[in-house]
Amino acid sequence: MTPLFARLRWLPLMLLLSACAAPMLLIPSQRDLMWALLTPLVGFDPNKVNLFEQPVIKQRMTSLLGTHYDDTMQLLHTANELQKEGPLFFVVSRAAPALAQQAGLVWNSDTDRLAAVLKRGDKTEILSEAVQGAVTATAPTWPAAIATWLPPPAP
Repeated sequence: MTPLFARLRWLPLMLLLSACAAPMLLIPSQRDLMWALLTPLVGFDPNKVNLFEQPVIKQRMTSLLGTHYDDTMQLLHTANELQKEGPLFFVVSRAAPALAQQAGLVWNSDTDRLAAVLKRGDKTEILSEAVQGAVTATAPTWPAAIATWLPPPAP
């Protein structure tokens, strides 16, 4: 067998593998999908554009919120604007004085991290996704509209 023929016999296999790998290089990341979805919607009512029903959002929110999903969604449906502050995209429910509850949902475009804050009277609960590749847990970053709900950091 000649050296040239020996190299050429692997050519069909290499072509097949490269044809399978090429589409994977073109698939956008989760972060890219979120960015493409949220950027043009800033300033719009999330309910009118069905933001919470978009699969990329709904799947992440369902896993993030777990048993709190229905209550949080009820509050978030009172939000009237998707806002942006630096790398943070967020919605904040309008205050429900009779319920003494509020909810906020934040996506950090720098870390591709989704986080939620649930405020019930004096109690505030924080739910957040883990940062990919982080060795230790880090606190999420909050926009000013939500930061006021949080207790001051421990000294």
